[in-house]
Amino acid sequence: MLFAAMLFTVAASAQTYYVSKSTGSNRNDGSKDAPFKNIQKAIDAVPEGATIYVAEGNYFGTLDKGNIPVTKCVKIYGGYNTDFSQRDVLKYRTMVQPTAASNGTASGLGTMIIKVNNPKGEIVIDGLLFDRGNSISYNVKGEGKPEGVECPMMNPIGTSGKGGANLDETNVYTTETREIYLENPNCKQITIRNCAFVNAPNYGIAGQFHCNLLIDNNIFINNRMMACDVWGGDANLNMEVEFCNNTVLFTWTRLKDLGDMGWGFRYNNRTDSYVHHNIIGCSAFAGLDRCRVDTPKDREARKVTTSEHNMFFLNKQGDLTLPGGGLYMRVDCEDFEEVEQLARIDGCVRLTDPSVLKGKINEAYLNGFINVSYKETLSSNPNSPENQFRSAMGMNQTGTMKSTTTMFANRYPFEDALKMFGAIKDFGAQLPK
Repeated sequence: MLFAAMLFTVAASAQTYYVSKSTGSNRNDGSKDAPFKNIQKAIDAVPEGATIYVAEGNYFGTLDKGNIPVTKCVKIYGGYNTDFSQRDVLKYRTMVQPTAASNGTASGLGTMIIKVNNPKGEIVIDGLLFDRGNSISYNVKGEGKPEGVECPMMNPIGTSGKGGANLDETNVYTTETREIYLENPNCKQITIRNCAFVNAPNYGIAGQFHCNLLIDNNIFINNRMMACDVWGGDANLNMEVEFCNNTVLFTWTRLKDLGDMGWGFRYNNRTDSYVHHNIIGCSAFAGLDRCRVDTPKDREARKVTTSEHNMFFLNKQGDLTLPGGGLYMRVDCEDFEEVEQLARIDGCVRLTDPSVLKGKINEAYLNGFINVSYKETLSSNPNSPENQFRSAMGMNQTGTMKSTTTMFANRYPFEDALKMFGAIKDFGAQLPK
């Protein structure tokens, strides 16, 4: 026992710890030769300010419960091989890919939940690959499945259907969750870098924060509602978020009627947002949303929002939405210079050569998205006894309505998602370093 205690003391003094799903144990001391098995165990065991290196494997909570709460200011780096001698985020994949079985035990807040209170501390999440595609429920009748797309449309939140990696599991439920949820962490800095956020049933990253937030060089692909929806948690002082070098594709809407939500990035209240060098395309509504207005008016006037050197394409209703006349005003990137809410707009462009994405973007999925449509069909029999009676009484007749869509938040192939790292030089996520 004394020897084991000494080992743990040495590891703790080094402030560097190791995690390996294949070679570790949660009863180890977290050293390179005796790594922990789970990211969660490492977070719980290490001191504030520690660095955690994570080897390849799939990690989604102790006992595979589907959540990883980050309750300390730590730096987590994924993408290592099993002996920690090499790091390559795309080769030695540190996955956070919950199974359908974890849905019953997971908190609905987020797959990773960041909740800390250390005003001088720093959090780094670097090289973790989030994918909830295997835990989502898909339409059991096969509806909403364009040709060549691997699965039918996503079921609504709380609805059962088929799921799992091979879509051979039944009674799978779609649960409402974000892939990273910010539960108003109070610290100095949070950096989220070189990560993948794929197939989220709600958001890629969402929540309130009380710090500086850097979201850099990530891919966000097939996220329902929004890729990034974050807002400051201070009543008087704006928090800063820098959203840069990210690739955001296929952001869907809240419901299959394609009527609301469906933005890549939202400029939010109590937040100064610096958005630059991203690729933002294939949003079911718009690439950027600037409809949130702060109160009082002087606070709104002080808020800084920018869009610089971003590339846009195939955003269904515009590249930016603004408030206007009770409806959203849709704005294309060519007209950003007329948007007074954007403090800086230099270098925003439209993708003019789609061939650069050949072999990188899933073409069947893209084709289905381009042609997506929603339809409602109402049928009524005026000669039915019920409608004859209602007609005689001057009442409205009744009928049935059927709604269909050709596609909605279908699972995006994870292997194809990773191809978007480094897809276009100088815009979007580059190959992780």
